[in-house]
Amino acid sequence: MRLAGAVLALLALTACRGRSSYSVERMAVAPSDATERLESAGVTRGALAQAATRLFDATPGFAPAGEARGKTRRFLGRLHVLRAEALSAGLGTGAVAHVVVTVDLAPVDGEPVLREIGRAAEPVGSEPGALRTALERAATAAMERAVGAFSMQLSAERKRSPELVKDLSSPEARVRDHAVRVLAERGERDAVPALAAVLRDPDPEIAERAVGALAQLRDPRGVPALIDLAHHRDAPYVANLARILGDIGGPDARAWLLTMASGHPDEVVRGAAREALAEMSARAPHARVNADGAR
Repeated sequence: MRLAGAVLALLALTACRGRSSYSVERMAVAPSDATERLESAGVTRGALAQAATRLFDATPGFAPAGEARGKTRRFLGRLHVLRAEALSAGLGTGAVAHVVVTVDLAPVDGEPVLREIGRAAEPVGSEPGALRTALERAATAAMERAVGAFSMQLSAERKRSPELVKDLSSPEARVRDHAVRVLAERGERDAVPALAAVLRDPDPEIAERAVGALAQLRDPRGVPALIDLAHHRDAPYVANLARILGDIGGPDARAWLLTMASGHPDEVVRGAAREALAEMSARAPHARVNADGAR
């Protein structure tokens, strides 16, 4: 069928692929309303699983199940179709098929599950079977994007930390995103100044991922940049920053929390700041929280 044929061209990539490091041993498709809509249009779960498997097998660094040799990291895959529908593109135009998928790779050795998302849209023609064709193409394109993201993520894991720090300035959003993820997972505290700069990333999702990375690394060098984020933000956001800064600790975090605890107009923020200060004191029993000392 067309869905399978659309991925065959990618198989040529395997000819120039180096030694494989990864293998998807099995791919399953999770049931969902969106999956049922695809099946109603003629795009079966079996075809989706086969197409996803072929995409992985064709990706540099991956080998087909049963053919991997040496030190191969093996995964069990699961495809989730989150959206599959055709909507009118506007007055006087035809419909457009939209498909959104996530792909989970669960390492067989029990390590945390990896997840990537893919989105795609294809115009629906007027010929018989046009809806099925458009949904097939959109599903294939969405899966290609998710699989491509895995390739970038696993490539980032193979890089040295200085290379990942350079990737934080890449013009490609997904490269920056994966660099943030891997640096945080490694606990790379030397990358904190560079990660702090990512808080101003033009992509809001990457900027928020950098917030999480700094929270995970708990290095006081990230505190000033996190404090700057509080300007012109709503109370729930500032309250969350208060909790993060309380976890990180340090004199700058303490001084800011004291200010928030006594002077912020919203009780949600004041309460979060007080809780953060209390937790800081609990971690350092001999420290005393008082505004005079902080000043």
